[in-house]
Amino acid sequence: MCEPELGMDVDSANTMKEVDVIIQSAANTAFDDRYDSLLEANVNGPQRLMRFAKRCNNLILFVHISTAFVNGEREGVIPEKPMAMGENRRKVITSSFPQLDIANEMNLAFKSITSASADQLDTTIYSKRLGQERARFYGWYDAYQLTKAMGEMIINECKGDTPVLIIRPTIIESSYEEPFPGWIQGYKAADPVLISYGKGQLSAFLGDPEIPSDIIPVDMVVNTIIAATAKHGIQHKPELSVYHAASSVLNPLRIYDIFEFCYEYFNSNPLVESSSRSGNLTKIKIFDNIDDLSKYTRDEIFRRVGLKSDAIGINENEILQKLHRKCTVEIKHVVQLCKMYEFAVFYRGRFDASNTQKLLSEMSEEERSCFGIDARNIDWRKYFCEIHLPD
Repeated sequence: MCEPELGMDVDSANTMKEVDVIIQSAANTAFDDRYDSLLEANVNGPQRLMRFAKRCNNLILFVHISTAFVNGEREGVIPEKPMAMGENRRKVITSSFPQLDIANEMNLAFKSITSASADQLDTTIYSKRLGQERARFYGWYDAYQLTKAMGEMIINECKGDTPVLIIRPTIIESSYEEPFPGWIQGYKAADPVLISYGKGQLSAFLGDPEIPSDIIPVDMVVNTIIAATAKHGIQHKPELSVYHAASSVLNPLRIYDIFEFCYEYFNSNPLVESSSRSGNLTKIKIFDNIDDLSKYTRDEIFRRVGLKSDAIGINENEILQKLHRKCTVEIKHVVQLCKMYEFAVFYRGRFDASNTQKLLSEMSEEERSCFGIDARNIDWRKYFCEIHLPD
């Protein structure tokens, strides 16, 4: 994706004569990676693949896997619409506000890093900070979301007559049914929070407990890709279609509900290394601002070891000083963990899935049975207590 001719030699490049469908899912999904790395993978990569696609004489469809969070700072129901070149996601836009210019962002990312290096700065830290600043400036939460949006813009801009299908999943978690319940390759997005809570290490969390947390099982994402590809692959229309693989409109799941399911499961099935094995796991407290969360977490962690958070002075003995440092590290870890999910736990947009529902209505009974894509069928309590958490 990031190499000329996609890294293929002459013989391999000849396979373009046989290609009829391209499914592009390669991406850099790190929320806080270097801005130049994210641009290279999520913008230049899809552009190179689209150039390759346009040389495939038998191509009938180009499928791009994106993320629903390309929609940036939005509230209410968000439609399945393509990204237009240059648009931003700021809530308030004035006539003097500049359009998002991808070429300018590329130059800014690479030139700024060169100048930073000359000044002996840590280029990785600088590049990460730059990406975060540019994302917030244009109305996205982080550089990952911004660069995925740019990738969609590039595809829409240079597709020509190539039929394009964009699938936008939300937060992908373990499978509901296939290949077996609970399967996923790699890590589960919410695991750091859920496991920390199950171990008794997380007594508080950041967010709005009533906001839907848009989770979608991985098998429903895959089935949406397959079913939508089959539909658009036989239409041969030079258009761009967007599908949200999402649950927040069809079957909303509150953040509060997730922790209720975790409370129920971990009290019945305590983790081996859990600090709550000697007693029941307590229900988590959810705060709507980082200051209150930090204060509560600090008091709770020190209370757990029998200390007061403000009782350690320079004259205390070495054992207490060591314990104090350990508690301080744990507090920092909890606060950083909560901040990682800030974009999701305060996100007030909900993703319309009308195209996905229309696709479902066009499928036969047998196809619906083989390719489950209907988020309305998810029993969330069963999913967490019997599928996701046990695995």
